[in-house]
Amino acid sequence: MPTLFKRSNGVFYICYEAGGQRRWKSTKQRLKAEARKVLLQFKKLEQTSPPNQSLESFTNEFLSYVNGTRSPNTAEIYRRALGHLHKLVGDRRLDSITPRDGDLYRTKRATEVAPTSVNIDIRALRAAFSTAIRWKLITQNPFKEVACIRIPERLPLYFSLEDFQKMLSLAKEDWFKDVLVTAAMTGLRRSEILNLKWSDVDFERSLIHVQSSDTFRTKAGKRRSVPMHDVVKQVLILRSTKKQSELVFDSGGFPISGDWVTKLTKRCVRKAGLNPELHFHSLRHTFATWLVQAGVSIYEVQKLLGHSSVAVTQIYSHLASSELHDAVHKISLPTN
Repeated sequence: MPTLFKRSNGVFYICYEAGGQRRWKSTKQRLKAEARKVLLQFKKLEQTSPPNQSLESFTNEFLSYVNGTRSPNTAEIYRRALGHLHKLVGDRRLDSITPRDGDLYRTKRATEVAPTSVNIDIRALRAAFSTAIRWKLITQNPFKEVACIRIPERLPLYFSLEDFQKMLSLAKEDWFKDVLVTAAMTGLRRSEILNLKWSDVDFERSLIHVQSSDTFRTKAGKRRSVPMHDVVKQVLILRSTKKQSELVFDSGGFPISGDWVTKLTKRCVRKAGLNPELHFHSLRHTFATWLVQAGVSIYEVQKLLGHSSVAVTQIYSHLASSELHDAVHKISLPTN
């Protein structure tokens, strides 16, 4: 209960508790009657302030929310980031977490994981606390001004055609070979491929429909259709003759683990003696790179990859330098 007390300087202060700690706030008044008016306003403000929810309580409620509205991978990012924040600050009141805590989080995580992972965590926490503001649990976002770590721009790694064929020859499992070919020739994400259902495949129009289902959510919940390359179409037609489940890609009728696909890819990369930094997601970069090298516009690549903005696809624009030179020379000026 907030109370008034007078300090030796003659000014009245309000004593109150916040975040489990005793705090003081100056009324800037020397007359008790005036100080009481400030105390009354403070109490009214306190009554209308957000509920005193703890970080753990918010985390449980928030994760329950994202599990039903976001993809499993996104939900896992939130779970990890909030879990590390809890380890750092403890089960504090949500409104007691400050930008200082955010900066300390950034510093500590930078000693544990790569800068890219730190930035993913910061963005996740920023979004989580934005939701807390929308839910009227807090009034300020402690991660709003926490800066991400600056990372020098790196061009995306991709497989050359020779490297891809070398890796493909080392894949033992038929289903895994089919997954690799589909990834390289469609640009689909790992989760999109492993959750693809036969009802999403349109052989008549040679289209693959990427869409959410009861058990899978696409990135940002968006639906798109990707044209099937003839090679992919033949792969899927052959798989359709021996399908054992509603999933296009399964192993003996059972779903395939994304982690298992990642491990098999790394194993083939290692055996082929390729760049060890290449991984399964590099096949998505490979698809985009091959398209740009073949003269496909960045705008068309954006649509095929399902990027929300062409700005995201611009990382491949350097590959189109020769085409850009041709475009520039299409401008003609009158000569004297």
